[in-house]
Amino acid sequence: MSDELDTLGVEASEVRRDSPGRNVLIAVIGLVLMVAALIPLTWGAIWVGSIAYAGIVAFFSGEPATL
Repeated sequence: MSDELDTLGVEASEVRRDSPGRNVLIAVIGLVLMVAALIPLTWGAIWVGSIAYAGIVAFFSGEPATL
């Protein structure tokens, strides 16, 4: 690793190692944000899908669409 740092002109004593706890915290926050983003997307997909389903059923049955 020191060879790679030497090419950048950085001494090994100047570089701090990442702590495992910080990496775990970043991963947990990322997962929480991903789940939080998927909830409204799933809700919207179900809403659009139910409207499309009602329209298709109404089209093929010849009756008015009811939701």
